[in-house]
Amino acid sequence: MEKRKLLSIGALTILMLALGTALAMWSEELKINTTVNTGEVDVKWSDWWCSDEGPDPQGEGYDNSEEKDVASCDVSVEIVDEEGDAIKLLVTLNNTYPGYSVDVYLVVDNVGTIPVKLYEYSIEEPEEPLILSLTIPEDTQIDPGYNATYILHVEVLQEAEENTTYGPYEITLVFAQWNEVSD
Repeated sequence: MEKRKLLSIGALTILMLALGTALAMWSEELKINTTVNTGEVDVKWSDWWCSDEGPDPQGEGYDNSEEKDVASCDVSVEIVDEEGDAIKLLVTLNNTYPGYSVDVYLVVDNVGTIPVKLYEYSIEEPEEPLILSLTIPEDTQIDPGYNATYILHVEVLQEAEENTTYGPYEITLVFAQWNEVSD
């Protein structure tokens, strides 16, 4: 019995020493708070104009040496987003005729906080008497606070009929964050 008592006292002593050492140890904690704020992809049309600012521009093979100014090109804002940014434009060509050819210059601003690139675009296929094409900058990346100019070319062909309205034709440009778009 005595042996058992000595063993119990010895075990209790070792336990007290271990507990005392653990309680006597000094310590300090380090913590980290992490906050992640995401950026924003946001583009808008900031400026636009037509090449028809005087005598009517002509397509290849047509001549306006008399400098007639009978057709017109107008660009206006059709839709704005909740921030008041122009996101859809309406291009209207009036009193056109075969041979009339105009370029519409369209400036895209990156008003977001991260670089964007043109992800994809589409042009609704025009009816036969028109040519619609879009000239895209060689590098489509637009850094925040910068812009790029796209050119919409519209040409009225010989097959166009008098007193006829063609369109509207929708052209869509989709921009995405730069690292989602492969070159």
